[in-house]
Amino acid sequence: MVIPARRVVALTVLSLLAAMLLILLDRQHVLTVIRLPADRAAATVERVFSSLSLHLPWPTSQRERELEAQLAQLQAERDRLLAENAQLKEVQREVDQLQAQLGFQQQHPELRLVLARVIAYDPDATQQVIIIDRGANAGLQVGLPVVSPNFLVGVVTAVESDRARVTLLTDPSMRLGARLQDTGAEGLLYGEGPQGGGRLELRHLDPQTPVHDGELVVTSGRTAHIPAGLVIGSVYGGSRELAAGELRLAVRPLVDFRALRSVSVILSAAGSP
Repeated sequence: MVIPARRVVALTVLSLLAAMLLILLDRQHVLTVIRLPADRAAATVERVFSSLSLHLPWPTSQRERELEAQLAQLQAERDRLLAENAQLKEVQREVDQLQAQLGFQQQHPELRLVLARVIAYDPDATQQVIIIDRGANAGLQVGLPVVSPNFLVGVVTAVESDRARVTLLTDPSMRLGARLQDTGAEGLLYGEGPQGGGRLELRHLDPQTPVHDGELVVTSGRTAHIPAGLVIGSVYGGSRELAAGELRLAVRPLVDFRALRSVSVILSAAGSP
């Protein structure tokens, strides 16, 4: 039972007045006979008052407790919303990539594609690879190109029944036939690895080849299983280098490998074995 604060205050005042009166009478030696019973009564009153005070919702402390409870509730709600927002962003990113993959497939009906999810990637590893959740059971084999969706990501280099390893374009082991889209000049693309800042280099070009900053580099079709015209990256400024009678161009990939959530594996052209 909660006792109103007004009643408790009144009881407190009366108790204080009674105590003062008893002290005054005691000093006049009037209470010598009844002092012991009075002490017991005063102790009883004190115990009752202490018991009441424990159950009293004092305004200040109660308000503080309410505010603390509200603050804890708001913080919990904030944390929940932050977590949900992060999850929604991840889902939206994956949905966007899946829609892009579908659009690529609709634009290229001549290609047979297998959609796969990226299940592992270590951007700091010496080998630049990702692991996808499709393998031999879905028709994958070593050498098939992987796109996301309009740009070349890499090549399948190991296959299990239900997963596969994809070596990214930036891996130092990568060698790929490529050409400049505008001039058609062909060369060989090399991955530079983490030490090269995730860049690529197009080598073995004629030194007189005209080239401009931002020009697209695409596949030449001279590498097995990889069709011509897949976009690899773009040439960027300060990259022209003459070495051993050849022109070398620095190429920036157009794929953010860290953001990959899904990819498509090109099995072959439609109708081919």
